[in-house]
Amino acid sequence: MKKTLVAVAALAAVTGAMADATIYGTIEQTYNKTTTTLDGTTISTKTGLGAYQMGQSLIGIKGSEDLSGGLKASYVYEFGLQSETTASPTNRQSFIGLSGSFGSVRLGKQYSAGFNNAIAADPGGATGATGALYLAPMTGYNGSEAPLRQDQALQYDLPSFVPGLNITITKVWGGANSATYIDDDTSTTATGIKSGDGAGFAINYTSGPLYVGFTTDSVKNTGIAFGMNDDSVAAVSGTAAAPATTNTIIAASETEKNKLTTSTITYDLGMAKVGYSKTKMSVGSESLSTSMTSINVPLGAVSVFYSSSTGDVTSGATIGSTSLKGTQYGANYALSKRTVAYIHAGRLTADLTDLEMVKKVNNYGIGIHHSF
Repeated sequence: MKKTLVAVAALAAVTGAMADATIYGTIEQTYNKTTTTLDGTTISTKTGLGAYQMGQSLIGIKGSEDLSGGLKASYVYEFGLQSETTASPTNRQSFIGLSGSFGSVRLGKQYSAGFNNAIAADPGGATGATGALYLAPMTGYNGSEAPLRQDQALQYDLPSFVPGLNITITKVWGGANSATYIDDDTSTTATGIKSGDGAGFAINYTSGPLYVGFTTDSVKNTGIAFGMNDDSVAAVSGTAAAPATTNTIIAASETEKNKLTTSTITYDLGMAKVGYSKTKMSVGSESLSTSMTSINVPLGAVSVFYSSSTGDVTSGATIGSTSLKGTQYGANYALSKRTVAYIHAGRLTADLTDLEMVKKVNNYGIGIHHSF
């Protein structure tokens, strides 16, 4: 072992300073129970390990290197893991960046500015029980996870001209330079549409306990899908269709862009942190909008949180106009700086006005989370 360390030190002395590299990750196991009812009748009950409440298990490597001229290079490569099964790893993030006096630029798959802004008001960290409705607009374009994470993305952070003020410009590519689009209403076909291409910007300001942020993105020719945990089109419509993880509520448009905006404000009072966020995704006159009010209270090694969400679907393509309500609450107990035991619970109610149905999803999870 000593010989290996000496050899590494000698190599570093000859070749110069080595780039920093850090292996990091999390592992989590959660016992979950999810019950879905339609007009008071239970249509699905699921129990078992998984469906993580504090974030998917993952492993990643990140690092940076100082370059000449005051430049710095950095990178992240992160895989998602399902620690309770033998499922293959998935690519969560993979980007490379440069930073300097000009600001910083990152290229590759990465979290969107819109998601980073919206999650600031969520005490459950976007991974808790059912009921965080702002996650509903965080699907629908440029990749299966977008716009929560964006494939083929360029993010540019401008230099900070005012302390606490940050501005980010985003460009994404859909990879469809000669896409074919079929209009269901007119049965016409158009070519050369760059579906999934888009751009946006984000601005946020932090001053002591206050955070305020706003983002906007616009992407071509895409629709919106809305996941309701253990949902299916069959459960919504009453037909005998196979279960699906999401319901398409707003169809793609040849002429209208998909637009997403997020607005967030949080304030840390010391004895509690309160937050409010509002998200809206729309294609033409059809839209899905949500709002969340939250509070997180630290009590020594324990922290408790609660959030209340509302949402509205306007003229949805499949499930029609819908009114949404969600609650989420839980307690986290820090066993150490890296290990947390917890219990989380939540409920989502969807009043499917056009279908004259009321659908409810109740979920709770008990688990343990370790980071390294």
